Amino acid sequence: MNVHPAPAEKPILLKAVELILAKPENIQNETLSLLEKYQAKHLTKSFEEVQKLVSKKIISNYSYYAAFSGGATALSSVVPGLGTVVSTFGGATADMALSLKYQVEMTMALASLHGHNILIEEEKRMCMIVAGLGTIAEAGKKGLTNTASKAFKKLVEENLKNGSLTAVKEIFKRIGVTFVKKSFVKAIPFGVGVVVGFSANKCLTLYVGSKANDFFMAN
Repeated sequence: MNVHPAPAEKPILLKAVELILAKPENIQNETLSLLEKYQAKHLTKSFEEVQKLVSKKIISNYSYYAAFSGGATALSSVVPGLGTVVSTFGGATADMALSLKYQVEMTMALASLHGHNILIEEEKRMCMIVAGLGTIAEAGKKGLTNTASKAFKKLVEENLKNGSLTAVKEIFKRIGVTFVKKSFVKAIPFGVGVVVGFSANKCLTLYVGSKANDFFMAN
């Protein structure tokens, strides 16, 4: 009799992100609406040129959302599901999840911009893989920080080959470990820490957005 191993449980961080992630259809509709708006505004530009303008706008918007995501408890009444995340997993996990929410949503928006249907589960998972690997690369500061677009593309494709759900679970597990190691930031005096968190989240999201956009432009 063949006994199949039980599937690995989802990491806490992944569960938390999924609880507060915006609906894919809303992200897709908003992105396509923004694209139409820019096309109407820039009639003399090519479709590719308009796409570049829209991608910059998407990345800029989400980088600011992420920058202001520190202190999840204060935002629990604004972001649907965040109160549940705070009460279930704690404030620290909620802070990480809120930042990742915006990076994943940004990646999904960029995927939609470049013709991917994020309503399909495999496409949604691909976005989580892209966002997760980008986060690890920048936040971890180990090996992947200056990863060229071709190398990043290959890394994403390798993870997809291993099964998208398995890859997503493993990547979010690694993200959790990476952020725990950086918990020393919590020791920074109040006030200074707010500035550091604002800047770090913004830069991280800009980096993830750049990698994600390069990936989808090539796919």
